Amino acid sequence: MAVSTTEAISYTGAEELWENYDKLLLKLATEAHSVAELGGGANPILAGDQWRSVPHRVVIDISAHELALGAGDFDKRVADLCRPIDDGLESYDLVFSKMLCEHLPDARTFHENCFRLLRPGGRAVHFFPTLFTLPYVVNRLIPEDLARAVLRRIQPGRIDDPKHEKFPAYYRWCTGPTKRALGRYESIGFAVESFTAAFGHRYYAMVPPLEAAEQAKTRWLLRHPVPWWTSFAAVVLRKPISGG
Repeated sequence: MAVSTTEAISYTGAEELWENYDKLLLKLATEAHSVAELGGGANPILAGDQWRSVPHRVVIDISAHELALGAGDFDKRVADLCRPIDDGLESYDLVFSKMLCEHLPDARTFHENCFRLLRPGGRAVHFFPTLFTLPYVVNRLIPEDLARAVLRRIQPGRIDDPKHEKFPAYYRWCTGPTKRALGRYESIGFAVESFTAAFGHRYYAMVPPLEAAEQAKTRWLLRHPVPWWTSFAAVVLRKPISGG
């Protein structure tokens, strides 16, 4: 049964979206024979024991070095998904990413590749931060060296961990569920099965007055949602079955 665009949109808090995303993936994977994690690199979700029930699991990443750091019972493939691909097409029932989309220099080509990798009826699922939350706007505008310095201050030790390298962020196609955002996915050929956007973040945790203001803003936005002010989103896209 078709889902209308309005029915596909929902809002929640950031922590709830974070906590439920992996559960959503596992639920969708129960119907899948072949699954690809995109940009999993050194920390693939597919490495978890709960994924062993999926017969064919692949982690696709642009970096052979990042893939080498990731350990687990799955296949690996080096590919730049921001360039058109011509192999492995219609091979997967589910492709997904987490905190990858904001790093893509060519979002349209990436999503076109997702569409081409899927079998008819397959799903592409993505979790990403969204503009125009202030920390992400700043991250997009300031020089990369300064962004690294700020992150090192906010999350000491993390950026120096080889498994948690910071990559440049572009935030292309990374917004809340605006009409334009929905139209972009549909222009690829996808049906938007669900678009769950979240409010709130913890980037101000070290500055109590700002953290309190952010929490108050989040509570207000959950009562009065504004698509442009979301912080994160999880979108489920389905490739139609021809003639269905």
